[in-house]
Amino acid sequence: MPYQLWSQDNFSKGELSPYMYARAQVAQYYDGLKTAQNVLTYPTGAAGTRFGTLYQSTLNAAITSFNQIFFQTFQWLDNAVYQLVFRPLAIDIYLEGLLEATVVTTLDAVDVYNLDYTVLVQAFRVAGQGIGKPKDLKVAAGAGNVILTVGTDSFTLTNPVDTALIFPVSFTKTLTFPTTNPQIKPGIVYFARRIGASQVELYDTAYDAKFQLNKFTITAATGTGVNTMYTFNTWTFTNAVFQNLPIYDFDGGYDNITFTPGALTGSGVTITLSGILTAPATLDSKYIGGAFFGGGGTARITAVTDTTHFVVSIQDPFDALTPIQGSLSLLAEPAWSDVRGWPQKCSSYQNRALFANTASLPNGFWASVVNDYADFGDLTGDDDDAIFWLPSSNDINFIRFIVPFRSITIHTNSGIYSSPLSEIAAITPSTFTLQLQDSTPADVLQPQAIDNQIIVISGNDVHTMVWDGINNAYTSNIVSIASEQTIRDPVDEAAFADLSRAGSRYVMIINANGTLAVYQTLIAENVSGFTPHILEQSYGSAQFRQVASNFDGRCWFVNQRQIASALAAVNISFSLPLPSNQITATATNFSTTIPTAITFTTTGTLPITTPPLAVLTYYWAIGIDPNTFRVYLSQEDALADVADSADSLALVFSAAGSNSKVVAWPLATIFTLEELTQDVHLDCAFYYKTVPPVATDTVTTGALFNAQAVKMVGDGFGFDAIGVNNTVTFEAHGDPVQVTEAYIGFPINMLMEAMPISPPPNQLTSLTKPTHIRTVRFMFNNTIGGTINGVPIALRPFDEVDIGEPPLPKKGVFEMSIMKGWDDFNNPTFTIEHNDPFDLQLIGIFYSVDV
Repeated sequence: MPYQLWSQDNFSKGELSPYMYARAQVAQYYDGLKTAQNVLTYPTGAAGTRFGTLYQSTLNAAITSFNQIFFQTFQWLDNAVYQLVFRPLAIDIYLEGLLEATVVTTLDAVDVYNLDYTVLVQAFRVAGQGIGKPKDLKVAAGAGNVILTVGTDSFTLTNPVDTALIFPVSFTKTLTFPTTNPQIKPGIVYFARRIGASQVELYDTAYDAKFQLNKFTITAATGTGVNTMYTFNTWTFTNAVFQNLPIYDFDGGYDNITFTPGALTGSGVTITLSGILTAPATLDSKYIGGAFFGGGGTARITAVTDTTHFVVSIQDPFDALTPIQGSLSLLAEPAWSDVRGWPQKCSSYQNRALFANTASLPNGFWASVVNDYADFGDLTGDDDDAIFWLPSSNDINFIRFIVPFRSITIHTNSGIYSSPLSEIAAITPSTFTLQLQDSTPADVLQPQAIDNQIIVISGNDVHTMVWDGINNAYTSNIVSIASEQTIRDPVDEAAFADLSRAGSRYVMIINANGTLAVYQTLIAENVSGFTPHILEQSYGSAQFRQVASNFDGRCWFVNQRQIASALAAVNISFSLPLPSNQITATATNFSTTIPTAITFTTTGTLPITTPPLAVLTYYWAIGIDPNTFRVYLSQEDALADVADSADSLALVFSAAGSNSKVVAWPLATIFTLEELTQDVHLDCAFYYKTVPPVATDTVTTGALFNAQAVKMVGDGFGFDAIGVNNTVTFEAHGDPVQVTEAYIGFPINMLMEAMPISPPPNQLTSLTKPTHIRTVRFMFNNTIGGTINGVPIALRPFDEVDIGEPPLPKKGVFEMSIMKGWDDFNNPTFTIEHNDPFDLQLIGIFYSVDV
């Protein structure tokens, strides 16, 4: 019976597939977890409770399904990130989660859900199937507003300001500005916070303005001359403007005719055809904007006179005025038009705007002139001219995505293509090619570039295209094999670099069922693993739906949640004689299987039960028929009775009371904008703090938490509560507690389970051989709360606990003496659970084992 010390101290491979449970001969077995629900792994090997989310806003009520929206961030300036929610017929524009503006569009639900985007300077450009011409969303300054007076910390303006709470502004002057700290200057964008109809405070960033941090102070009067504030609040969504369109010969039909130019150079020159084009080609207005090449000349078509004459503007002169043979010429239409289709995919690279995939040319790829995103003219062939390419590989090659990385990668239905990899110089029309790199097709999600690789999802497989600088190529690997159970019909993804944690590079992958798979990667440290994440509520359900991030280390989610909303009160009555365990209330129509939250109101006396009923308290109803129901103290009691049909846990009413009513609180679906946060480990966390601080024991949260069991942090202490009538109350031992800063949200139920231990003596696994664990020691960092197999984790001796002081994160070792017998494989490993609104970080598990 040899005695061994054994450790599990690296969990960077995340949650492993059940197929890995017996593979103790591979490295992943020792670097992963059996269960890692709501767990994030660290590049150092540790594992802990995942991030929380901060509630930002409830999206427009017209949104009824996640596939009606397109959600993305728009980095307008380095200190302003807008969150854009495209929905049918409108775009809702948020800044720091606050609704800034709504722009009317003509896009329907299908158009919106299939949008592609890129950011060009200060324009958010979208393209997509069904929207026609690509469109640009832009913001500009409105009319000026003259500064009337100043206070010590605010400006009063001549006219009312924007109705949004915060908004970007800039200033102009005629003589001198007011003296401020920091000093305002012309040409710089600041952020104003509205504190009155015509009064604003000033901040350096949108984040500071929202939370009233680092407010500008004013130390002198209004300055001299006229000082004017301009608010950037004029949003437009218009067709993208193009100077020159690319060209393509779709129909030919001119080999057997000639073209005679009316002049060698100039504009307004007529070219005469010796006959009409052969069907299906017809010379008509669709050629305007196209081009003609032949006889040494190039020309842009500016008008079509009739079927045998068109007018051009000559760019390169013709050699002679003699007829030019059609078989030696090129007569081309604009490649994009209402007739031929507009690009459905867009991006940008090396100061060129990129487009791809029209209805007529699904494998078409175009890049604009350098430094001119409107010019796709490709008539001259200069190095900075526009580029056109048609990737092919024995298939039709529909272009699905453009991903600019170390090269331009084009993802089609048949594989991945890349622009030249061995060239350091910029791409040009003469050097550009698209070469097949891998036969892995991108499926329905835009591939993401992060950590020297491109993440490609194909079906339920996750591939990485890793840049190989030595061979100047991409190499493909499937990284989801060990965690195949975490990816199920993915519908959205985003790359995210968490700048608050060293080396934390993630890809957030949202599944169709509303779960989130997080892929952690750090190639340099051989870190590569998946963990699954879910949203939970005590009443109703919640799902992740869409995700977007930006390069400032911030990430946002659109989540689908069910919230309880009160219906009109209904009179209640009883079937005599009492006692009775059911109530009659006309047309309540409560579910007979799923508990519905209810409250009671009265202008007389409530019905009598044991324990007694109370107003402003939630109970739970199970319907018997449309007019009759039973009442329970908890959801658990109601579900238990439904399961065994005993009705023994229903409240028994011994007196009817008088003038009492029941209020039903059924569930309604909403969509919320929530931001990832490491400040608190709660979901949909409502943040309470005022300037100046105001202590309170009751926080108004809106309808988010009605009838919900929530966790809270108030001034560093943890609390539990039930949301009632749009509020939550902080209480300890039944007494109210005043707090000045608080988070209220849904608990994150973290569940972590290590793989069964398998010390491999003599290179052979002992996985199925009986073992006996003497003791096990768990090492934690930055941890508050949690249990192991139901036993509370205690890292601080009782005499180190400061009564009345907030709990402090602790690092230390928690030891358990195991009194089990042998064969621990059939009595599985240790389960760590945690749902406190704080962090838990597991560094390692250390065993003393008899083998």
